[in-house]
Amino acid sequence: MATAVLVVILAWGLAGLMHWWPRLPPIWRLRISLATSAAGVGFLIAGVDAEGLREAATRSVLVVGPATLTATASASASLHYYVLTAVCLLLGFAGLVFGEPLSRFLAPRVVTSATLVAWLVTVIRFLLEKSAAPEVLTQAVGVTLMAPVAGALFAAARRSRGGGSLRDLVRPLWAYAYLVRGFVVLVGLVATHLHLGSHYDVSPFVRVPVALTGRTYLFESGSLAQVFWLVLLPQLAVWPLFTVATGLLGGSLVLRLAGTTRRRIPPDVPSEPLPSGGEG
Repeated sequence: MATAVLVVILAWGLAGLMHWWPRLPPIWRLRISLATSAAGVGFLIAGVDAEGLREAATRSVLVVGPATLTATASASASLHYYVLTAVCLLLGFAGLVFGEPLSRFLAPRVVTSATLVAWLVTVIRFLLEKSAAPEVLTQAVGVTLMAPVAGALFAAARRSRGGGSLRDLVRPLWAYAYLVRGFVVLVGLVATHLHLGSHYDVSPFVRVPVALTGRTYLFESGSLAQVFWLVLLPQLAVWPLFTVATGLLGGSLVLRLAGTTRRRIPPDVPSEPLPSGGEG
């Protein structure tokens, strides 16, 4: 239970930081970029000091199959630190050098901004899983838990432009859901075809028991049927529904808080005009 709470807190913290970065004041963008670069240096030092090999579980949640299947990734104990070093230094450098033009481009384009964050996170998670990073980290760096944060961002952007209903969030959330899950499908297809491992690779799952029907379905590794049932169907039919639903939850929270804050602000009371004339 404690691990799950830690994963959610870490995921929402990272997602909030990455989603809201273009909308922050310049001084805060600068500070975050410097802190990110410093974190990269810290991970580099930790990687140099790490020795030996690491093994980490890679968990795959299959919508049409069992809840969790586990494989094992093995890599140098320093490798995931070097992955984090590269990610932090690249993001920090981009923020320091291109922060202003990036902010001007991304801040008004919230769907594009959130989608690019999700694509980046997908690549980072794949690299972390291949480098046998701790499971808490790989679970936190993923697109599933980012949906409420994306919905909150869309709601905040609508409020700033005068909008303010959940209905306004449905279309951008559907667009976001399919752009994100379409990229996950692409990664899954490549990982499965090339047997690259990670939870995106479904090629090892040739026997999939389904509790709902009580049957076990057999797949040929890398076959079209396996890809359809374990990659295409979940990512393009099931997870978009989850993304929109949880995105609306995040958006509704922002809209509710905004409405509460607005009601608490007292209306302007017009001052009475001063009496004209003087004494006497």
